[in-house]
Amino acid sequence: MVPVIAVAVVTPVSLGVGTVLLGTFDDSEAAGTGVPAPMSTELKAGDVGVPVVYAKLLRDAAADCDEKPLTAPVLAAQLKRESNFNPRARSIAAEGPADDEGSLTDPRSAEQRAQDETSGGKPAAEGLSDGAQSTAPGSGGAPAGEGPPDVAQAERPVTRGIAQFSDADWAAEGIDGNNDGVKDILDPADAIPAQGKKMCGLLRTAKEHPGYRGTPLELALAGYRVGWKKVEEYGGVPRASGADGETYEYVRAVMAASPKMVVPVGGAMSGGWTLPVEGPAGTPYHQQGSAWSTGLHTGVDFVVPTGTQVKAIGPGEVVTAGPGGDYGDQVVIRHEDGTYSQYAHLSEVKAVVGQSVQGGTLIGWSGETGNATGPHLHFEVRTGAAFGSDVSPVPYLRAKGLVL
Repeated sequence: MVPVIAVAVVTPVSLGVGTVLLGTFDDSEAAGTGVPAPMSTELKAGDVGVPVVYAKLLRDAAADCDEKPLTAPVLAAQLKRESNFNPRARSIAAEGPADDEGSLTDPRSAEQRAQDETSGGKPAAEGLSDGAQSTAPGSGGAPAGEGPPDVAQAERPVTRGIAQFSDADWAAEGIDGNNDGVKDILDPADAIPAQGKKMCGLLRTAKEHPGYRGTPLELALAGYRVGWKKVEEYGGVPRASGADGETYEYVRAVMAASPKMVVPVGGAMSGGWTLPVEGPAGTPYHQQGSAWSTGLHTGVDFVVPTGTQVKAIGPGEVVTAGPGGDYGDQVVIRHEDGTYSQYAHLSEVKAVVGQSVQGGTLIGWSGETGNATGPHLHFEVRTGAAFGSDVSPVPYLRAKGLVL
């Protein structure tokens, strides 16, 4: 059973003194930082990043938008802040005890709360991006961004699901992303495409208002949080010290978190892509021979001695771990792009079904179990989890920057 996180409107919190953003507001409460954009948009999937089951949905949602500022890491950082990737999350105005995932008055995870405590729970000195001053619609000639100075923050409607849509917004903006005939607010396959479409529309609108305080992406995030009408009232993203300072913190937090959702170019850190073993390639893909039931070799062999460490080639989730007939002891991993990798004839399996792995995660040790004439690693890339869906591993690995 998936735990439900019940949350309500929160007071402004800070992500820590060390947090930096992609830019800063022109605001007396904030100072500029000028942090460069991420070097890559490859999602960091697994336990330390985006849950593998959502990675492809996020990439597709970003790809469907022609507005360049909208990337999969930005959408992922939004979901992290909105629901901590919980598809059953629900915001309610109520009081109750806190738990490890968040409280009824604070949707932050335990990790987020610990980060925030480093700055004493106060907004950090860093802000958001500079924006020109203008007269906001309905401001009565006041400088853009001032907004109604003493107006209490409006009570927000109940929001639900991984992307935290209200029922009213979902009725207008919900999508049947998986074509099952149902627009389900609690189904990430529907909610994540809807999130991407909404953010894309908000970005287009934001670009029509260059005088508002904040970059188009920051304005879109604020619009997602409180609605575009509020952004118009404030002439941009609300100020940290204003009536809607929580929205300022939301935008700041998402902008700060998005670079952390990215694997650096080249996959130099855990979470990138790597070859499964250190050793030379042996029998190639589709070599003919009577040793194989189909008459063809369905993978690539690596010539390594028994006991060699076998590692996951990239981020994914273990779907098979254990005996596999002629393959002997094996591991099969589903990757975020919908492909599968298989590691066969292992002497020992370390991975377990359901485990999230990164590139380089140890999943077992090579051997010669099953139908094998000597110690080696049999490696396959597949379009499905089962035998018979193999494709050539060489171009697949080459596309990840790996050469046999």
